[in-house]
Amino acid sequence: MIRRSLVLALTGLPLLLVPLGAAFAVTPEEKAEAEALRDVCKGDYLKVCGFTRPGGGRGLACLEQKAAELSSPCREALPRAKALREKIKAERG
Repeated sequence: MIRRSLVLALTGLPLLLVPLGAAFAVTPEEKAEAEALRDVCKGDYLKVCGFTRPGGGRGLACLEQKAAELSSPCREALPRAKALREKIKAERG
């Protein structure tokens, strides 16, 4: 039986790094980069932060708090993920 929180984590994963969607001014390049960063950290997220409620930057915050437990590629991607998220967040006001 799949727990509800795991389902939420899996379905909310696209929102892990950057709030993507029509309501936000995200360029195709930013969206592609966010998806690439998300893919780098997907396994780590599910392993160490899988039960974190998606949205509001909680997933990225969890990854940052547990950086020592992450794979090198994910750990190295975190600063760029945070910068991209902050940039898009600032652009939408």
